[in-house]
Amino acid sequence: MQPLTPSIDHADGRARRSAVTLAAATLLALAPHAHAQRAGREPESLRGSKASVEKMYDFAQRYRYPFYLTPTTLDDAIAKGKLVPLTGDDNYELTRGVGFSYATIEAREFITQFAPQYLAACGAPLTVTSAARPMSRQPHNANPHSVHPTGIAVDIRRPYPGPCLTWVRNALAQLEARGYVEATEEHHPVHLHIAVLRAPGARFTLPDLTNGVRVARQPTTPASPVTTTANGDVRLTAASNDWARTRLYTVRDGDTLWDVAQKTGVSVNALARANNRSPRAVLRPGTTLKLPDPSTR
Repeated sequence: MQPLTPSIDHADGRARRSAVTLAAATLLALAPHAHAQRAGREPESLRGSKASVEKMYDFAQRYRYPFYLTPTTLDDAIAKGKLVPLTGDDNYELTRGVGFSYATIEAREFITQFAPQYLAACGAPLTVTSAARPMSRQPHNANPHSVHPTGIAVDIRRPYPGPCLTWVRNALAQLEARGYVEATEEHHPVHLHIAVLRAPGARFTLPDLTNGVRVARQPTTPASPVTTTANGDVRLTAASNDWARTRLYTVRDGDTLWDVAQKTGVSVNALARANNRSPRAVLRPGTTLKLPDPSTR
């Protein structure tokens, strides 16, 4: 008797079943990627990791950026010109919660160059939510190797899901790939953390990241009733006089202007101007301070 051998039909059937199995496996492998694209998730490089934190920390260590411990040491760095002010302009603004609106020269240069492209792509100014922050003022959930105390990092407000957020994610991923920054999309609270990886004194020009993307300009907020003269004096309109009368703060023992600004949601610079004081002024307990409009920088 001849040994049994598979027929051609059986062999073809097995081949077809193998092809179907392979195709199904391929679809399963691609499914997470496709879902991520549909869900609009951030690129892998922006998800944050221990390696990302260490990369930023190692950069700061390599170039000997000091980690400022207290508001006093930060003020000393400001006085020596090691940290420079983020003042805002037509392309970017600062939230009222930015206690120390200062950063390294390189970090400010990054914001100055990135913000116009953000405005062109998103139709609204970029918003800085945090900059240099001394170690004693770090939030409880901050990583011990956070580089905020050096001034090389800034946080910006994350746009709502849509074309603007897509552009921002792609732009930061491109800048990461080219070595300009290390960026992370944070979720507690929601923001984008950007460490600028440029050596001290290095000159740089960001590439064009807009790629022709334009979004209809969004309406801006009304002008603040608080106006500042050329010499820095604060003038109040009738509406803001009402604000000033109802917004007062009594200094407590140990308070600094930075502490008061953090407690009341105003900027240090605006608070100092509103009370005709230096941002580094020593406060006496019992002193009454006028609180400026929170929208004033």
